[in-house]
Amino acid sequence: MTLFSTALTAQHDLSQFDCGKPVLDEWLRTKALAADRGMTSRTYVWIFDADPTVKAFYTIAPTMVDRAEDGISNKLAAGLRSVPGFLLAKFALDKSLHGQGFGADLLHDAITKIMGAALVSGGRLIVVDAIDDGAASFYEKHGFTPVLNTPHRLVLKMSTALKAFGIG
Repeated sequence: MTLFSTALTAQHDLSQFDCGKPVLDEWLRTKALAADRGMTSRTYVWIFDADPTVKAFYTIAPTMVDRAEDGISNKLAAGLRSVPGFLLAKFALDKSLHGQGFGADLLHDAITKIMGAALVSGGRLIVVDAIDDGAASFYEKHGFTPVLNTPHRLVLKMSTALKAFGIG
């Protein structure tokens, strides 16, 4: 069986998804498609082969980071007051995939999509709002840096991501 990433559609089975965080499970089931239709975000899911059962997902959206409000350095903000970027708004693996290294793979997939969007539209930062301390630790392990003034918000410079992927 092969896991692959695809855009969320109404044909995907969301009913069995359980990441251990009810707020994320519920958001996927009740809000993800509406957000997609409303053009406020895009959700991508992982499924096995032709089985429509979702095993992981992430959601991305354009965002702006306020340098002063979030407490990021002038250098990180490139001197801008409002810094354009992309928010990794939701991110979750079904419990059946926990502890197998798939979290890093899912993050790689999400960052790849975000970099593609940035290459055609711009965007200086990748932003995450970690759901808890464990999630924040996961993102820090993968190069994200906490901002000073917003708890659980972390950022990664787009140029750092591009360089890590051999693009920049």
